[in-house]
Amino acid sequence: MGFFAAIGRGWKLSKLSFSVVKADPEILVYVLLMGTMSLATLSAMNAPFILQMDWAVMMTTDSITNEEVVAGLTSAGMAWYFAFYMLLSIIVVFWNSAIIANAHMRLSGGDPTFVYGVSKAFSRIHLIVIWGMISGTVGLLLKLIRNTNAREAKNPGLQILLSIITFVFEVAWWIMTFFMIPLMVVEGRSIRESMKEGKEMMLKTFGTNIASGLGIQVIAIFFGFLTVILAIAIGSAIQPVLGIVIGVIGIGLILMWVAAAETVSVAALYVFAKTGEMPQIYKDKGMNSFQFNV
Repeated sequence: MGFFAAIGRGWKLSKLSFSVVKADPEILVYVLLMGTMSLATLSAMNAPFILQMDWAVMMTTDSITNEEVVAGLTSAGMAWYFAFYMLLSIIVVFWNSAIIANAHMRLSGGDPTFVYGVSKAFSRIHLIVIWGMISGTVGLLLKLIRNTNAREAKNPGLQILLSIITFVFEVAWWIMTFFMIPLMVVEGRSIRESMKEGKEMMLKTFGTNIASGLGIQVIAIFFGFLTVILAIAIGSAIQPVLGIVIGVIGIGLILMWVAAAETVSVAALYVFAKTGEMPQIYKDKGMNSFQFNV
């Protein structure tokens, strides 16, 4: 009963998070800018390897096909990849910080502007850069572990062990870092203080954090399914290209909306975990209490 009640509360919290995004559409602009800058960074990061530039990749001749293939990355190529991976992580943390700042002001009864979130993020830029590099390094290490694990097809025992270790670490990292950005941006806490307090807050709100995330994902899947059906119908009845365009735009808008709502949800959970009360905008919509434990 407790678990399903938490799922229900998480579903309601997710719907209220969507209402905050609706009240502050500039949050969607943050997500759009984050996506655009991330795409540009990803393109620059991978361009030397896709184009097989001499300074970035080492080439060798395949013994079977006698064709040149990529044998690995040069030192310069690895440095290039690492630098842009860090930049990508910093970009994501910066715009998530802007979203958290705006959402927190809205949840606290204020009326934030587009400039407010950006200026608040810039005021914590030293923390954002440091945290972006830390989280980016951890993400890169996990990616390397997954790639190594995928190559261990001849050793299933090692594959299972690496999968278990990776999963346990990812869960532990998620618990420790869930409230990092609100603590850094809203309170100006240091990285160490944010991680320590964030872990304690997360352990108190564990069940609801999962339920809220599931609620948002369920909403995204539902509307994503409707968008795909609509795109197929339009493509079949009118013009295939039109259907594809509508589908891509629709899915893109849903992803933007969901990314914004998930970050707002973190801000709402942060407010409740710190104050023991629901944000006023949620109270106005009939959600006066929230029990976290499952």
